[in-house]
Amino acid sequence: MIVTQRGFLDFLGMGETRFLIPPYQRIYSWNTSQCEELWLDVLRAGRAGRNHFLGTVLYSRSAAAEGMNVFELIDGQQRVTSVSLIILALARQVRDAAIEGVDVDALESRYLFVDDPAGEGRIARFTPSRSDAESYACELQGTRPERLTAITRNLDFFLSKMQQDDFDPATLVRGLERLMIISVEVEDASEAQLIFEGINSKGVPLNLADMVRNYLLLSEDYDRQTYLFETYWTMSQEMFAPDPGSLRLNTAIKSWLSIRLKGARILSPEQTYSSFKKYVEDVYQGDKEPILRELRGFCLMWAENYRYHGVKKFKSGSNWAELGAPAITAGRKLKKADNEEYAERVRRELRETDMRW
Repeated sequence: MIVTQRGFLDFLGMGETRFLIPPYQRIYSWNTSQCEELWLDVLRAGRAGRNHFLGTVLYSRSAAAEGMNVFELIDGQQRVTSVSLIILALARQVRDAAIEGVDVDALESRYLFVDDPAGEGRIARFTPSRSDAESYACELQGTRPERLTAITRNLDFFLSKMQQDDFDPATLVRGLERLMIISVEVEDASEAQLIFEGINSKGVPLNLADMVRNYLLLSEDYDRQTYLFETYWTMSQEMFAPDPGSLRLNTAIKSWLSIRLKGARILSPEQTYSSFKKYVEDVYQGDKEPILRELRGFCLMWAENYRYHGVKKFKSGSNWAELGAPAITAGRKLKKADNEEYAERVRRELRETDMRW
């Protein structure tokens, strides 16, 4: 087994090499949401000048044609196909719109085609599996396939993004150059299957709160992580205890995000996390501490709203909003009760509230 960290384009553009997806692999099935997330990740990497880890690509050597290495992709085919479609769309858009600054011939010759060792022109560098192969071959030659597949739909999606007025091909190219993978070459099928099962194991997945916490803290140094975690995250988390699986905290994060990001997709943890990154990186674009502080305030209000919903008296004052329009109850200060008998009844109801909610 050979494990290498490398740039995705360096992997795809290896000399005298073709990539095949074996027939037993599932067909290409990424949807528009997954393609949009990849598109945004590539652009963010290009704008920020930072690497983006695309994941692991597992492959084995096939029976090589004369003068040609042939690699069979065992895991990572969805990502390889999607990035290949971005490159194909970019080459087409640059050529059709006469965009300057991008060498379309180099794109095609290095990442889309490879010279046929038999001397009969160019052949596809990458070949998807089964019915996808025909669709991809047609699109590669500039003809429309008869059958509509995810290949065609997602190529059209990437083309639509590149036809927008604010599209900057140079940023996209820089982002593609920043994509990183771990490539794993295996020698036999049994070894490949064991590694595949390990990569795709059914362990306990990260929940939304885990992903948000890691995103907000991971880039900080140890001392800063400790400060932010103890000052903000621990309090946000403990407000909902006991909370197995962070279900209540996850709900609070979804609710906060639905307020902060218009049109946020929050049906699944993956969608919510993607929307969270979109808000932080594309809308907010600021320091992480104010987000943690606002989340802490929102979680306090949210926890009290759930826990004491029968009493309708909140200790927090609900002044949680810092990053946008203020909360409706912002500025309302706690004050001593005018009616002590009523205040005592409220205190008693709070003490007797079912803390399990």
